[in-house]
Amino acid sequence: MTPTALGHNLLVTPAAPAVHGAPRRWPYVVAALLLAVAATAAVAVAGRTSPNKIAGTAGLSDLGPAPALKGGGDWINSAPLTTADLHGKVVLYDFWTYSCVNCVRTLPYLRSWAARYERNGLVVVGIHSPEFQFEHDLHNVRRAVSELHVSYPVVLDNQLAIWSAFKNNYWPADYLADRNGRIRANHIGEGDYANTENLIRRLLGLTKASPRSSSPQLPRAGSSPTEADRLTPETYLGTERGATNADPGTRTYPEPTAELFNGDARVAGSWTATPQYLRSGASGASITLRYRAREVNLVMATDDGKPLEVDVLVDGQPLAPAYRTSQTAVDAEGHTSVRVAASDLYRIVLGPAIEVHTLRLVARAPGLRAFAFTFGA
Repeated sequence: MTPTALGHNLLVTPAAPAVHGAPRRWPYVVAALLLAVAATAAVAVAGRTSPNKIAGTAGLSDLGPAPALKGGGDWINSAPLTTADLHGKVVLYDFWTYSCVNCVRTLPYLRSWAARYERNGLVVVGIHSPEFQFEHDLHNVRRAVSELHVSYPVVLDNQLAIWSAFKNNYWPADYLADRNGRIRANHIGEGDYANTENLIRRLLGLTKASPRSSSPQLPRAGSSPTEADRLTPETYLGTERGATNADPGTRTYPEPTAELFNGDARVAGSWTATPQYLRSGASGASITLRYRAREVNLVMATDDGKPLEVDVLVDGQPLAPAYRTSQTAVDAEGHTSVRVAASDLYRIVLGPAIEVHTLRLVARAPGLRAFAFTFGA
């Protein structure tokens, strides 16, 4: 999930030290000269132990010091971690938010690295920087952390203070710091897991013979990069970045009659459009989407957190077995649906390959909130 289209490489530039004037008194001038000589000697000594001399960093970029984890809120799985706490550790800073499918798909790798390399000095820190308002809620994040089996430290960055300090722009995004707290690499988005693990091992000073993590298998390829690049882009339903026919406020919309093209989303029935989401106003309110992907996900919630059923149809029919997900419910008549309760990412379709289809979601009651579609190969 990203507010812009392309990757962003972090470049942290250390601030220049402030220069203060001194009183014009000879004793202080002499003292200042002596201190300057001492400082010069100290710099020379420090030069012999520069960050680039740390084991495993030769040839790696030095992107500056990792910002302190200041300005965040509650911590999960840990007391607040300071720069002093992390000194001497290799630290992987992971920016994520729990309703981001791309972030969720990286978690098995992060969990595996944390479990395998903690004994060697690795610390994984999850920086939960929310995109939607419900992701600010500590209870929601605690629930997601538990359900996603995240056991390493997570800090809530609700004000995006840490996000801004890192000059980050993306979910997910990883920044890898050496034992002196210098950022040596960063990666935007999913993938490249083997290379990231190799960098972790290098900064930890591990040999090739040292056991690797039990990282999951790489995601099913199933398609060439060219095909994956042509997936339907992330589709927001609120009016801030909406891609539907919904206008601000509450209206009743007719069934779409025009042909839908890839990425077109149309609502029918009673809907209220807000900046971040659409809210169903009556039973039978629907969203129709033309998509090109293997996997379709939708961030949803309900007004009061009580369960609400949403019927799922593809090309006008209930989901065939080959297109069902772990969250698909099937009734006695073969109708397929998803049960929405907590504010979260819901897996709607998981097909056998990248294909073009028309998805229709029908709320069985008012109070459904629909935020954004994401897609996968």
